[in-house]
Amino acid sequence: MRRLAIVLLTLLIAGCGGTATGPPPGSPAPAPPIPVPLDGARFIADPCSAITVEQVESIGFTGGVRDTGGEARCVLAFGPIVRVQTSWLSPLRETLGTLYADHASGKDTGNRWEELMIKSYPVVVVWVEENIAGRQDKGPLACRLALGLDEETLMYVGTNIDERAEAGPWQYDSCGAAKKVTEFVIDNLRT
Repeated sequence: MRRLAIVLLTLLIAGCGGTATGPPPGSPAPAPPIPVPLDGARFIADPCSAITVEQVESIGFTGGVRDTGGEARCVLAFGPIVRVQTSWLSPLRETLGTLYADHASGKDTGNRWEELMIKSYPVVVVWVEENIAGRQDKGPLACRLALGLDEETLMYVGTNIDERAEAGPWQYDSCGAAKKVTEFVIDNLRT
């Protein structure tokens, strides 16, 4: 009897000691870790601390002015239509973790879900405004990305280019422009 108990215990331990396989099937994937927290407090205090008109002009946008647009966002305007915006959802204080959980549970997180890494930071394309019928090959008109700054702060980087010349080489690549702006944001908010 004792021998049978030892054999059963050994089999039980061997069965429990296998390699980890991750979360059970159907459970949500956790948000990727943020490698080094960015300065979320500074961004919330001044959303325009994340990006400057000069940086966006350095990649080809023209005629920019800062139009702060409110306490939870910063809007840089390039002509009457083209916009680059950084924002956070006040007062919800959404996090990268809640965004991933909401997406996994089927809640509305936007019309797109494309996970990326920019400068080793997890980023998600959450919204894209497709071009009009017959012009989809020209690329989307607008794009919004979500970037976790720290464990408590999620920011959005949005570009609205609408095929306008003020967007320079990005006039047919709104998501490419948003990704490039996100690179600047990461550099500007490093602590």
